[in-house]
Amino acid sequence: MESVRITRAASAHPPFRLDRDEGAARVARLAGDGRRVAAIARGTRIASRRLALAPADLLRLDSIGERNAAYRRLAPPLAREAAAPVLPADVSRIGVVASSSCTGYALPGWGASLVGELGLRADTARLPITEAGCAGGAVALARATDFLRARPGAAALAVACELCSLAFHPGGGEGNLTASLLFADGAGAALLENGPGAGLFVVDSASVLIPASEHLLGFDLTDRGFYPVLDRQLARVLAPAAAGAVRCLLRRHELSADSVTAWLLHPGGPRILSGLASALQFDDSRARWSWDSLRDFGNTSSAAIFDVLARYLADEAAPPGPAVLAAFGPGVAVELLLLDRRC
Repeated sequence: MESVRITRAASAHPPFRLDRDEGAARVARLAGDGRRVAAIARGTRIASRRLALAPADLLRLDSIGERNAAYRRLAPPLAREAAAPVLPADVSRIGVVASSSCTGYALPGWGASLVGELGLRADTARLPITEAGCAGGAVALARATDFLRARPGAAALAVACELCSLAFHPGGGEGNLTASLLFADGAGAALLENGPGAGLFVVDSASVLIPASEHLLGFDLTDRGFYPVLDRQLARVLAPAAAGAVRCLLRRHELSADSVTAWLLHPGGPRILSGLASALQFDDSRARWSWDSLRDFGNTSSAAIFDVLARYLADEAAPPGPAVLAAFGPGVAVELLLLDRRC
């Protein structure tokens, strides 16, 4: 079986920058509950986020048609911006594009347009992932790895692009308020290659569903677009279940949580990151790339894990050895990769 390694990762973010205080003030004016909004905003630990449209333009979007038209216009160039820096010198080596997005809909999707725009072969396999939510980036990496294990000399491109701001709705319950202050827009990509060399080797992967948790996370599709479902019990339910799944994956390779030198976690929010650190007993420094990504860009759904990966691969002080990549999506699903950084 071919060894597979992640050799490059990058992220891209749209131009409109919204800092925490400005975002909280805007949401508070619409929700009419400034004190609660300010408290939620402080709790996110986010300094700023990026949006594909200016806030005033987002507020003009009303119907699902208007929101999806914005997605179809804005998502493809952002995905291309993220993918371009990770391409190998010989793009004909890329045999598959695994693309993830859950915040808009197009048929054919932007993954198909990437093939021509990036100069890939016409027979490049495509795997569009549309229902994995925030876990979609990890799913794309895992399935791209599966493809490469049977194809010596090939390479794979995993790409995610999310415009979470298109699901913004004024007012609503605490889940919608939290989503309005936590989620942001962005894209990310990674190159996976076969064979020996430096990089982040993919040792194993796992996918686990948490029983009876479907109601905790997802989207409701309404006439006005996607409406976020984000239950405040998510972090409490997720941490022990995810920790158990991680330990199971590690045991398959005779490893323990103490053996892991880096935790590359989806920056879903501070309660999720802190809950996992407590459940698996590691300090924040071993997940610093996730905390830094959350601070700088917020939660960009399935694209966020690529920003975490890019920070980790660029960090010359990051220790070699086992690393765990984890992302979480509707289901509730826990998607894991066991990695090994070799210099």
